[in-house]
This record gives sequence, C-alpha cells and structure tokens, in this order.
Amino acid sequence: MQLLYLFLIAILNSIDNLGVGIAGIKVKFSKNLLIAFLAFAVSFIASLSGQFISTFLNDEECSIISMLLLVLMGIKMIYSSLSKKQNDNFDKVKELSYKDAFSIGIALALDDISSSVSSALIGYSAFMVSLPYFIISLAIFFSGNFALRFITKLNIGNKPTILAGLLMIIIGISQFFE
Repeated sequence: MQLLYLFLIAILNSIDNLGVGIAGIKVKFSKNLLIAFLAFAVSFIASLSGQFISTFLNDEECSIISMLLLVLMGIKMIYSSLSKKQNDNFDKVKELSYKDAFSIGIALALDDISSSVSSALIGYSAFMVSLPYFIISLAIFFSGNFALRFITKLNIGNKPTILAGLLMIIIGISQFFE
C-alpha cells in the first residue's frame, strides 16, 4: 500500500510532464534519462530534508505539515493550470536540446519538492520516495513520444492537471485522518 501511495503521488506530480508532449516536443531517451535523474535527485534531497525535519516534530505535527504541503501543492496545480494560456500551434514537432532538457528537468523536479518532503515527514525512506519519480518520469516521456501526435489532436488542455490537483488535495486531507 505504501508503494502504491508513493507511485500515485509521483504520477500526480508528474502530470505536468505531459505538457512537454502536448506542446509538441519530442524527448530522446538520453534527454529523458537526464530529466528522470534530476527528478530523482531533487526528490531524494527533499526527502532527506523531510526526514531531518521530522526528527524535531512529533507524528501529529508531521502529518499536519504533510497534509498542508499536499493540499497547497494541489491548489497550486489547479491555479497554475487555470491561469495558463493554451497554445494551439501543434503542427510542428520540436526536439528537445540537452540545455532545454536540463532546464525542464530542474523545473519539473522543483514541483516534486513539497510532496517529497511531505512523504518523508510521514516516515517514507528517501530512496523509496525518489524512485517512483525516476520511473514515472521515464515512462511519461517515453510513452509521450509515441502518443505525441494523438494527444496534440485531442486538445484536452488543462483538464489532467486540474484533476491531478484535486486528487493531491484529497490525498493530503486523507493523510490527516489516518
């Protein structure tokens, strides 16, 4: 059940990775690996920070902080999704450079900090928190390359990110009642 929780959090946080595919950008495997490694590294460091913080707080305080971080992350996801303008220029598929892959990897990984700290606060190991981010990131970009043409024709806009934000809020609130 704990592993399922960690993968669900990683999937919800990685929904924005789909934005790269929806924007019509193809990600080669080596660049995908770079992005996934950055997600792992940032998540690992954030988890270690959460474990360190948890040594100074009791279990209830850790649960409350964890809940607040996840709820705030969900609200941020919904807000940023609703405030983005949609780009209708999907005709041209671009390829990601290494410099862009590094920048995107850092930006996407920074989104994972609060949930990584949150998961560590409630007792998950840094490695087990970070591994799902690595796997999910690889999977999303790998499958995204194959689904790129189909996804861009759907014009689904920001609906997946809004749903992910709502689920993040629900998971955060449910932590408080465990």
